[in-house]
Amino acid sequence: MTTSQVATVEVPFEALAKELGMKRAIEFVGEIRRKYGDSVVELRKATQKLTIEQIEDEIGRMKRERS
Repeated sequence: MTTSQVATVEVPFEALAKELGMKRAIEFVGEIRRKYGDSVVELRKATQKLTIEQIEDEIGRMKRERS
């Protein structure tokens, strides 16, 4: 499992660095983070105190609103 996780992060960055050069690849990643933030960290912060029941209720509410 660790191998595939590493591959999904390192291989695309290596390809990006190969195409753009290391300096520009690092700048690019920084630009993306500034523009879009770190969604995983933000999601964890937003949901860390929610219970499973609260999450399930919210999902149910959203499904009802779409119908």
